[in-house]
Amino acid sequence: MTMRRLWRGAAALTLVWTLCACAATPRPTPPPEGDPVGQPWGSIPVDPAEVAIERSFSDSLVDSLRAKFQEARAADETSKIPYRALTLSGGGSRGAYGAGVLSGWTVHGDRPQFDVVTGISTGALMATHAFLGSDFDDGLAIYKSISNDDVFRKRGFLATLRATAAHDTAPLRETMSSVISEETLDLVAAEHRNGRRLFVGTTNLDANLFTIWDMGAIAASGRPDRLRRYIDVVMASAAFPIVFPPIYIEVESEAGTYTQMHADGGVRETVFFFDFVEELYRAIDAAGLKMSDFKQELYLLNNNPLYVTRRKTYKPVEGKLGAVAEASIASLMTKVTQGSVYRLWVRAMVGGANFHISYVPADFEFTTGPLTFDPGEQTELFEIGYQQSLHGTAWATQRAPSSTDELIELIADPASSINSYEQPSWLRRGEQ
Repeated sequence: MTMRRLWRGAAALTLVWTLCACAATPRPTPPPEGDPVGQPWGSIPVDPAEVAIERSFSDSLVDSLRAKFQEARAADETSKIPYRALTLSGGGSRGAYGAGVLSGWTVHGDRPQFDVVTGISTGALMATHAFLGSDFDDGLAIYKSISNDDVFRKRGFLATLRATAAHDTAPLRETMSSVISEETLDLVAAEHRNGRRLFVGTTNLDANLFTIWDMGAIAASGRPDRLRRYIDVVMASAAFPIVFPPIYIEVESEAGTYTQMHADGGVRETVFFFDFVEELYRAIDAAGLKMSDFKQELYLLNNNPLYVTRRKTYKPVEGKLGAVAEASIASLMTKVTQGSVYRLWVRAMVGGANFHISYVPADFEFTTGPLTFDPGEQTELFEIGYQQSLHGTAWATQRAPSSTDELIELIADPASSINSYEQPSWLRRGEQ
């Protein structure tokens, strides 16, 4: 009997090994190995190693700045012109916090219109409605009701072995299609033509490259496939590897059409506004304007705790693959988030931009991971963000330094660093 069981076990392991090695579904038309990286329409590729931004990104900012300046001067405004950017972080189901902050800000009555909005992962899911403004808060309220069934379907064991991820996100595509339509894209296109910009970030896995997508340009393209490309990009930005499948995005080249594999932009950055300051300087100069004409305001809406309170007692992780994976992801993303936020903070300080940040309270007790969509917990997070905005305590503000000496002192002081374990003195909600 023992020998028979051993043979059965060996046969089962052999079957699993064979399925893993041979049963994977081939991907559609991958790019030719060794060829230069192609650019899908609507994208603006960025090489982080060289910190280089394509000319098209600069041109977008130049157009935006010119439109902003002309509008202000036509209204006889002589003071500095606010130039406001909002960057929305990743965080999965925790995007409910950011949705609450924006919705409560509307009711508070002083939510501004942003010149530029960027989004990663769950930030990409809410970016369109955040960009269109307060009249579209109903699209953000979906975070209070969305559940796992609205986002993914679990695959069976054998299906997972043949697939690129543990879950199928067809339900999420249906959910996105219910809140983003051709009419929605018409509105985004109109704002794009008025000089405002909306960007989403993904990771090109084939090229190991962070990619920025100009969503306004996609919406304004007039192409018959613009809605598909728009939703594909949003889906790709939220496609956390292994858990959710990557999105294959077509590239048209002289040699024919092939696909690139794009996944969650949060693999590289949990928030982004690449070279916000440096590129803004260049764009202002290219537009024939002066830096003194503008007052820069950078708002970072972080759908995660920025600091994690050190536990005084153990909170054991359940001994299951899913629980271990979620705990590991949460730990990893905390450090990635701190690094991304810190880099944006430094760039804002160096460039003379006021820096505003909102984040999930460190003492909030999560009962699920960011890849579990529990309407009860999401409603609680939404209400926290909503109430903070309603009472004017959602944002902490670091004013731009007024001199080089102040800048050096600010950045050189570890206690002032947004990346330190203890909160810097300025990071108190509602302080100006």
